[in-house]
Amino acid sequence: MLFVPIILQTGRRLLRCMFLLLVLHCACPAVHAEDRAIDTMLDATTSYFKPLQGSILSVEGKQVAVNIGAKDSVKTGMRFQILRKEAPFRHPVTKELLGNLESLVGKLQVKEATEDAFTGIIIEGDAKAGDTVRISGLKINLLFCQSRDTDWQLAEYYYRRLKDTGRVQIIDTALETDKPEEVLEEARRLNADVALLVSTKKTGDEIFLTQKLYWVSDGLQIGSMEAKIDQALEKELSIGEKFFTVEKHQPLTQFDVPAAAKFLIMCDVDGDGKKELIFSTGTDLIVYALDRDLHPALGGITIQGSTRDHHIWIDSADINKNGKDEIIVTSMKGSTVMSNNEPTMKSDDITSSIYEYDGKAFILLYQDNVFMRKIGDKLFAQPYSRHLGFAGDVFNLSWEGTLKKGDALTLPGGVNIYDFIFFEDPEAGRLLLAYDEKGYFTVYDKNGLKLWKSKTAAGNFLTTFRKDASSAMVDRGEWSVKDRLLFRQQDILYVQRIPFLDMIKGFGYKKSRIRSLRWNGFSMEESIVVDGVDGTIMDYAVTSDNIFVLASPLFGIRAGNILKGENLVKKELSVYPLKGI
Repeated sequence: MLFVPIILQTGRRLLRCMFLLLVLHCACPAVHAEDRAIDTMLDATTSYFKPLQGSILSVEGKQVAVNIGAKDSVKTGMRFQILRKEAPFRHPVTKELLGNLESLVGKLQVKEATEDAFTGIIIEGDAKAGDTVRISGLKINLLFCQSRDTDWQLAEYYYRRLKDTGRVQIIDTALETDKPEEVLEEARRLNADVALLVSTKKTGDEIFLTQKLYWVSDGLQIGSMEAKIDQALEKELSIGEKFFTVEKHQPLTQFDVPAAAKFLIMCDVDGDGKKELIFSTGTDLIVYALDRDLHPALGGITIQGSTRDHHIWIDSADINKNGKDEIIVTSMKGSTVMSNNEPTMKSDDITSSIYEYDGKAFILLYQDNVFMRKIGDKLFAQPYSRHLGFAGDVFNLSWEGTLKKGDALTLPGGVNIYDFIFFEDPEAGRLLLAYDEKGYFTVYDKNGLKLWKSKTAAGNFLTTFRKDASSAMVDRGEWSVKDRLLFRQQDILYVQRIPFLDMIKGFGYKKSRIRSLRWNGFSMEESIVVDGVDGTIMDYAVTSDNIFVLASPLFGIRAGNILKGENLVKKELSVYPLKGI
């Protein structure tokens, strides 16, 4: 099952965005009217794949003569299939002759074309006079690759224009290189017919888009072109600016994700240097890759839990230092589970499981009845109590063929495994920022003394449990799994939610935002990183350039889908830029 993209792309490569598409489709027609150089390049590229058909006139060794030529748009470098007529086939009832079967016997490449004919070289199979040569009307599988220093706005514009021609089925790749041999290796791996390598260069005040086109089977270069970018288009795309500027707090890209999506992490589970997106549905884990589209990774395999598993936390870390991230899942096994509309549930037992991808499937590496979480580059755990929730010290775990319990952390009273994050002060050393149960923040020094407390709360938490009591008449209160705290440079990021009704619990959240805290030596300076997210932010992940936000609309229903006749109950993955923030 695919996640259907509303807009496109990620990472540095992922900055493929709806905002750009809106600009391009809504821009003044004059920009596109003057875009002759790009039009010429597109026409030249797709001309190699124009549907054509002819017949072989003669064959001499590997050289053939064919009865179509330049007036039919034949050009040097084109490749035709060679087809041979086989047995006739007739209507099964009327016996009327319907045609002849054809078999593919070879391929040829155009060497030279005159007005009415062309000569070609057989590159596969054989041929004889009377055989048909054809370029099919089916789309050509084309790998689109760009060099690392390519202006991605211009590359994305060209990508869209090329896709809109309808002649190519574009295959995406996260590879960024200017080496043809690497492009061709990737193209063969992805079963492409043709590989396109694009790059940009600047000469003085002029911007040029260049491309090289290759047949994948033998690596032969079909041709290369260079297009000077019109000033109107250059202005429209803001080419030459290091980073694409969008309206503040507007996503670069968005994807529909299943309504069950609850948690999100990004990690490299197969050790190929590219991060996958891991979604938790509460019971199962789904692995996705993000190029220009969001699609299943690793052959679509999942980690399936039982119906009694309710994930309360997911994380990742290369625990055994083998170059691959393991997935850490902490689950509550319980009979009654509520989510953000009524965030209380009965807890029965806790299990943390660690999974590793072995190249074919996810295997269970370790399991224990404790809470787990990665803090910095280390893994920590805390015991569980049915009566209290969190019980005992938070302690370090180290891998020695299996996980071994290490030293306990010294934490302020009431601070548990999902409540805090460490940060450094140049003079005071390591400090600790922690949530309390009402969503307020406190900064503690290494001796547990309070240095600062927030004046506003982050809002309610989505996963809250009722403490077990011996009698239904006794209310022992609640304990919560707090929201994810993440570092970005000197900032600590957190989620803030704005309730739909301030005085009534359980009606959900009308808006959410991601805020940041930065320590100035005396207090935390606060700012907004992502604002105006409709509904509830469920989880988020951060890369060097972007922040990925998993959100659910108010009441879990997207009203805009009513008019479209689409599924109303959906969640969204939105990608926001962090450059300049």
